Amino acid sequence: MKIIEYLNRRSRATLVLMGLVLVLYIGELDYVTGPMVALMVFYLIPICMVAWFAGRWPGIGIAVVSAAIWFGAKYWEPGSIDNHRLLLWNTAQRLGTYVILAVLTAEVAERKRVEQALRRAQEGLETRVRERTRELAQANDALQKEVLERAVAQKEARLLNDTLEERVAERSAAARQRAVELARSEAALRQQTRILQSILNSMGDGVIVADAQGKILLFNPAASRLVQAGLGALAPGAADGHYHTYLPDTLAAYTTREHPLARAIRGEVVDGAEVYLRQGESSEGIWLSATGRPLLDERGRIQGGVVVYTDMSARKLMEKQVAEISDREQRRIGQDLHDSLCQHLVSIGFAAELLREKLERHKLPEAAQAEVIAEMVNEGISQARRLARGLYPVRLELDGLASALEELAETVRSRGDVACHFACEDQVLIYDESAGGNLYRIAQEAINNAVKHARCRNISISLGAVEDEVILTVKDDGVGIPGELESTSGMGLHIMNYRAKMIGASLDIRRGATGGTIVLCSFHNGPAAVKDASPAAQGHSVASGAAGGD
Repeated sequence: MKIIEYLNRRSRATLVLMGLVLVLYIGELDYVTGPMVALMVFYLIPICMVAWFAGRWPGIGIAVVSAAIWFGAKYWEPGSIDNHRLLLWNTAQRLGTYVILAVLTAEVAERKRVEQALRRAQEGLETRVRERTRELAQANDALQKEVLERAVAQKEARLLNDTLEERVAERSAAARQRAVELARSEAALRQQTRILQSILNSMGDGVIVADAQGKILLFNPAASRLVQAGLGALAPGAADGHYHTYLPDTLAAYTTREHPLARAIRGEVVDGAEVYLRQGESSEGIWLSATGRPLLDERGRIQGGVVVYTDMSARKLMEKQVAEISDREQRRIGQDLHDSLCQHLVSIGFAAELLREKLERHKLPEAAQAEVIAEMVNEGISQARRLARGLYPVRLELDGLASALEELAETVRSRGDVACHFACEDQVLIYDESAGGNLYRIAQEAINNAVKHARCRNISISLGAVEDEVILTVKDDGVGIPGELESTSGMGLHIMNYRAKMIGASLDIRRGATGGTIVLCSFHNGPAAVKDASPAAQGHSVASGAAGGD
């Protein structure tokens, strides 16, 4: 059955080609076996196959080819008969036999195919009759069901019609009652709206409400006053680029110009963000604390956003003054250590050295103890000087940031535990003295963290500049920082973050590719940077926390 199905799927040309191949193969066997073996029956196989599956004329063609091949095989085979007329007569007999067999086979196959087609047509007709009968029965059942349903519906309609007037009366009375309640609710709502508007108008905090498309729905007077005071006379369309937003619980990275209201409209909750509104290209402006919430309907879908602004410029000014006082006190303490305590210890050291020499001249055994005292005093002098240089880096004021960082590296190396190196390929001038001092303190704090907590053996400090951007890098080979910094811990990182924001610098603390920690601080430097390098040039913390590892 598989062979028949395979041949039925072949094309007529393929079947003819297969028949020719079989005839040639049988002719070759006929030639090889000689006159003693008769292979006439084998020629019937390809003839019948082609006539059955390909039709009458292809079968006749194969029959002619078979007779011709048999004639050639007998004509050229060794020892063939010399009477060519007899050979032609035998060939004609075989040709007639083959042709008749091909015609009969094709006719039988055609009749069988016609019978199969008729049988399939009859079966299809019977199937369609059965399906039509079933459909008519289903339609009759559906019609009867519909008649019953209509009867039931007419009965229900009569019942509903009987109670319609009663329901209309009840609903009319309910509508009148609801109208009265609605009027009372509208009056109460108008009163609450007036109270809310009065509260918003009297608030010192600015409130802005917008819909989901960003259209302003509410802008109380305090918000108008704060925004106008911060942006000055800027046009509304030009004000978007002067919003500097600092998100909480992040390191001091570059600020975003995105309005906090846009975050609230997207469904984000903004707490403790700080926004600086800058007037034009100047450094003047005000600081606002921003709290944002999405505006939700009763189904919890976002319909807009709400932002509340609180003026915190006074607090920022106080933070600046506290930072300046802290720096001045550090410089004063460092200078006092250097000028008073160190000089006093030097005098004690001279006195101890004179005492040692005097005891040695008298050959007293206490000379060794006096020498130990002199060495301890000298060590105390070295420690006091290092402490003074840490509190008051004199070379920062005299020779600039690069010299101070080189001295800091030398001080760390002198302790003997950690190898510290400083590199600065080109001369880097810091135009803002406050910025230089804060960059120095950031490097100092990064080194202290590496020495105390990272268990490192090598620290490298580098200072470079790309156009107006000064980049300070402190790298160690210690254990590295965690994958995610926590903003609630680490006084050292809080200090670095605070100082970076004071000068408008970006601070990035990350794990090194081969381990350790890398601290990158980037600061916009230049003559104009002294005035308006960033809004943080006024000196304050611009975010409410930093990840810590101190």
